[in-house]
Amino acid sequence: MKRSYSAVAGALLLTPLLVAAQSPAAQPATSLPVEQGPVDCYDCGGESMRVLLVGAHPDDEDTNLIAWLQKSRRAQTAYLSLTRGDGGQNLIGNELGEELGIIRTEELLAARRVDGAHQFFSRAYDFGFSKSAAETYAHWPKDSLLNDVVTVIRSWRPHIIVTMFSGTPRDGHGHHQVSALLAKEAYALSGDTIRFPVRTFGVPWTALKLYQTARFQPDSATVRVNVGEYNQNLGRSYAEIAGESRSQHKSQGFGALQRKGVVWNYIQRLATRVNEQTPAKSEVSMFDGIAIDKGVTTGSLNLLQHVALEAFADRRDLALGDSARVTATIYNRSRETIFVTPVHSPDVRVAGPVTRVRVQPDSAYQWPLYMKGARLSMPWWLATPRNGDLFSPRLPVLRAREDLWQMPEDIRSQQTWVAAMVEVGGGMLEFMPEITAPIVFRYLDPIRGDVQRPVAVTPRISVSLENSQELARASTQLDRFFKVTLRSAVMKAQPVVVSLTVPAGLNVDSASRSLTLDSAGTRTVTFRVRGRLAPGTHAVSALANAGSETFASGYIPIEYDHISPQRLYRPATVSLKAVDLSVPAKTNIGYIHGVGDKVAPALSQLGIPVTMVNPADIPTLDLAQFSAIVVGPRAYEASSELTYNNGSLLNYARNGGTLVVQYGQYEMMRPGVMPYAITISRPHDRVTEEVAPVTILDASSPALTSPNRITAADFEGWVQERGLYMPRTFDGHFGPVIEMNDPGAPPNRGGILVAPYGKGLYVYTTLAFFRQLPAGVSGAAKLFVNLISSEAQGVTQTQTKAGSQ
Repeated sequence: MKRSYSAVAGALLLTPLLVAAQSPAAQPATSLPVEQGPVDCYDCGGESMRVLLVGAHPDDEDTNLIAWLQKSRRAQTAYLSLTRGDGGQNLIGNELGEELGIIRTEELLAARRVDGAHQFFSRAYDFGFSKSAAETYAHWPKDSLLNDVVTVIRSWRPHIIVTMFSGTPRDGHGHHQVSALLAKEAYALSGDTIRFPVRTFGVPWTALKLYQTARFQPDSATVRVNVGEYNQNLGRSYAEIAGESRSQHKSQGFGALQRKGVVWNYIQRLATRVNEQTPAKSEVSMFDGIAIDKGVTTGSLNLLQHVALEAFADRRDLALGDSARVTATIYNRSRETIFVTPVHSPDVRVAGPVTRVRVQPDSAYQWPLYMKGARLSMPWWLATPRNGDLFSPRLPVLRAREDLWQMPEDIRSQQTWVAAMVEVGGGMLEFMPEITAPIVFRYLDPIRGDVQRPVAVTPRISVSLENSQELARASTQLDRFFKVTLRSAVMKAQPVVVSLTVPAGLNVDSASRSLTLDSAGTRTVTFRVRGRLAPGTHAVSALANAGSETFASGYIPIEYDHISPQRLYRPATVSLKAVDLSVPAKTNIGYIHGVGDKVAPALSQLGIPVTMVNPADIPTLDLAQFSAIVVGPRAYEASSELTYNNGSLLNYARNGGTLVVQYGQYEMMRPGVMPYAITISRPHDRVTEEVAPVTILDASSPALTSPNRITAADFEGWVQERGLYMPRTFDGHFGPVIEMNDPGAPPNRGGILVAPYGKGLYVYTTLAFFRQLPAGVSGAAKLFVNLISSEAQGVTQTQTKAGSQ
């Protein structure tokens, strides 16, 4: 007997990210044919119609097309995202970089759970916005990424490939361009066994057709699809499903409507190997010309919709090397008898002999298993360090055998799932499916009800500090608390000794602390550290000793209700960057939190008093108590209360205060948000090269001289980007302080704009301080301190010049 292809879902060497895109509400071109009804053969034995969509980020995929393809049973569908979205921004928390990549990966997987498709990724790390394909290839070696795309094609074996972009400058983002260029090249080359040997890349496969989405350019489409088609069995339209799928991308703020009625989607044929004689606009279906031999019908397999499998463990955290008891139960809620055979997996073993069991209708079968804690539960692509902007996971060499191929991301973790083979009606089906279920710990929450969390393999004791990087003022008295969090995965209480190692110049209040860590318990130990640091980078490290074992690393939980929880592992070490800077004695900051914003904690680390201000409380606060008020990045987008109460902030500046506003998007052009008008172009101006030269327009500007003198050296060592959503033009009341641009782009003076406003000062900055300060960039810290130092600000010559660029 042979496993269902849908069970193993193809294969993949790489990593997957997904993103959905909503179809525009354009009117259909009446000359285009309309895809009608399902294709002749959806699942023909071990062969199925398969489609692969290719994009760059988790928010690039066309969820309408995916839902229509997958849920209408026209084709098994997968989405390949080159990146995990690590370089984006975060509307739901403060995680950035690899932490954000974990969230956006899980959001793609959550989207796939809604629409039923599969997810793939390449090894590309999202290094941030790129303006061209050439710039992108400077970060991602082209051959490496092409290898990845070919591997995915050979794994998934799509009959049709659909690119999300055109591969031309009109795509905007360089990542978008590259995703289409690679998809087109891989379409042409994936059958080449000389350039891509079977042993390394898998059995060759040649896709039959290549399409491009035309969602936003319906005039170029060759086929249109009504993704608003209603499915009576599902009780929903495909566009409704797509809206729910798209809304899983919460960190990007991509909630979407679940639309009823006709919703048109458009695609354009780029190449075909099967119906070359048929003009592209004469096709009646994207599947025209593709014939798959029929095999076993799917009627019996559809009965598996009424078969459910659950697997519950006796604990949520399993210590590395230990075993957990698991109880699996299969429920036959169909009207036919089924036969069930439990399956071993590498980390999950059936307790006792494996037997084939008859399960009658409306009954259940239960069996015991053991799950071994063989490896830490963590994002597999982060198990080894990156090589530049490519993840470098240890991957096995593929062989010319389908059953050894790697899985898509959504089922990659199933080695720690419970699995069973199911036969329907007692027949010896050639096509016998495997059903799976994650091993979870289940508990009842009085508020949320039934809560289930995947069992995670963790160190016996996890040791972690709050941050991996922090700032400090050099040669100044430091008095700081460091919190060490201990988490036990051991099922009994145990004594632990915790110690903190500090650099020269600092002293800790006690060399070590002794405590008892409860069974599967969590404890936090606080150390007080005082002293002075010389300028430079220093390390503070924590250790835990339990018996003969020493633990020096741990995990940071990443948990949100809409995604599966994950853990990011890192050493229990803080890189402490001591910066030589001055802070005026009476500095006292009110801070309004923004998006993906860790600026306020960084200011506190520099010894600056910071009070977090709730936008709803602004009218009731005595704002005059603050020497400056800082608005976080994209705060006006994230908080309607801030917009409503912005007049109070402007009055604060008008009455003599300093108001510093970090970058926003197009909402900054709305009347009443800023005191003077700016314009932001579409697409917006940004400086993506973190090493782009910076020109100082007025070296005497207080923003660059007091209390810290800023030179060109302070713009060295910046990360990811210089600035974003930079104004193209601005009112003459604003005085530009610096000028910068990417190679080949026109100069932009919108990085720092300073305007006198009444008795006070309004400062607008589009520099990426939200990335620089948490990363410990000393020059950015000095510059930001200058901006919030009201006593250092004043009107300069540049503030009397016209503001157009």
